[in-house]
Amino acid sequence: MKKLSLIGLLFLFTFTITEAQNEMQALRYSRYNPFGTARFAAQGGAAGALGGDLSSVIVNPAGLGFYRSSEFSFSPSFYWVNTSAAFMNSTVDDSQLKFNVGSIGYVSAVNRKESKGVVGAAFSLGYNTLVNFNNRTTIRGINSNSSLLDDFTWHANDDPDNLDPFYEELAFNTALMPYDETTGKYWHDMHIDGYGQQQYRLSQQSGYIGEYSISGAFNFSNLLYFGATFGMHAVRFYEDIYHTETDQDDHVLDFDSFRFREFNDTRGWGYTGRFGMILRPFQLLRVGATFQLPTYYYLTDQKFTDMNAYFDNASGIPDEYASSPDGVYDYKLRTPFRASAHASLILFKLATFSAGYEYVDYASARLDARDYKFFDENDRIRQDLGATHNLKAGAEIRISSLYLRAGTQYLMSPFNDTRNNAESWIYSAGLGVRARKMFFDISYSHAGTTEVYGMYAFEPGVNEVAINTINRNNLMLTLGMKF
Repeated sequence: MKKLSLIGLLFLFTFTITEAQNEMQALRYSRYNPFGTARFAAQGGAAGALGGDLSSVIVNPAGLGFYRSSEFSFSPSFYWVNTSAAFMNSTVDDSQLKFNVGSIGYVSAVNRKESKGVVGAAFSLGYNTLVNFNNRTTIRGINSNSSLLDDFTWHANDDPDNLDPFYEELAFNTALMPYDETTGKYWHDMHIDGYGQQQYRLSQQSGYIGEYSISGAFNFSNLLYFGATFGMHAVRFYEDIYHTETDQDDHVLDFDSFRFREFNDTRGWGYTGRFGMILRPFQLLRVGATFQLPTYYYLTDQKFTDMNAYFDNASGIPDEYASSPDGVYDYKLRTPFRASAHASLILFKLATFSAGYEYVDYASARLDARDYKFFDENDRIRQDLGATHNLKAGAEIRISSLYLRAGTQYLMSPFNDTRNNAESWIYSAGLGVRARKMFFDISYSHAGTTEVYGMYAFEPGVNEVAINTINRNNLMLTLGMKF
């Protein structure tokens, strides 16, 4: 299912939106879609009450209490994104494939020959991917309306004495945005001679959020299960943007082309805690609940931009190059707490049907730093973001040693403005083969969305946009051994 999302409108403050930490940074590192194991992914992540799977550590650690033997599993993933960008009556397709580790971990289980009290316990060490930032989009078209230089020009004229060294100052230093001493204004050639240049933009994103965890669970009388996870998060986010404009019909005096590049890098780490319980009132039913503490991140943003300007050979104007300083900034982020409820119906050894509900209040995320308190940014987080109610459902059917699985997830939009309809549906399916000591699972997940991507603002409040169709796909395998 594809939904029109105006999430890109939040980026329409032009490139300056990535210049500083803001509500989109907070959302990027707060919104998770864990990979887990292939069994977990195939059932739409609705495994919070099932237990007996390594993915229990990320959805409900009490599920480790169902282990009767020790286990090691490894889940490699092939994650690819197909994009189609419509801009100025031109559509360009692109794609990017990344190898990923969905999860890897070891579970050690101990069982007592008792029917009352603590009859079992399990301990786990593992890694799970929570977010994959992989994406690549190519936008191309003939623009007879505006230029990125319009964005730089109106920002420069808004504060002529303080040019941004990452943006407007580059355009000035490469002779693309001269200053008129008479009028006291910055200007550029296309604004005078007219537009019609070919625009090309390549945007590449990569990186991940991964959780390294230590978990444990206890089984009380095969009736009540309690578990906890302590997780350390590693954050890696990389973004490269190349924006090129070319006067291919030679209608702008002296100007040939320019290329602007922006590189953003975020690295850091965080820690969180997760607590869960599962109640099995009778053999056919399991119900559970999970509470996850906020994740406390310590992040470092690095930024670099540069610009090349090329002029016609007959103009006598030399080609120019300018680069920004290396921008580095340390800050902290507290993500929202998360609470979820789960239920599974166990039909003997024939089938299971599971459902899950998750509550996340993104308005509670907060940015902070030693030298800056982010009052305005945190106010926007409270105003723009809100509480979400996410739903998950999955099923598993057993045919001898073969397991067939399917599931779906509905992830509610985190934005209060209904025009920013960033909700998402994820569909998944898979199968597994289980023997006494070995097992093999495979899953495929798909999510399709359409978003409005903000290129830049060519005047205050008026934006140039592209319509991007994004299809995310994840093929995952799990290889496991019991002993």
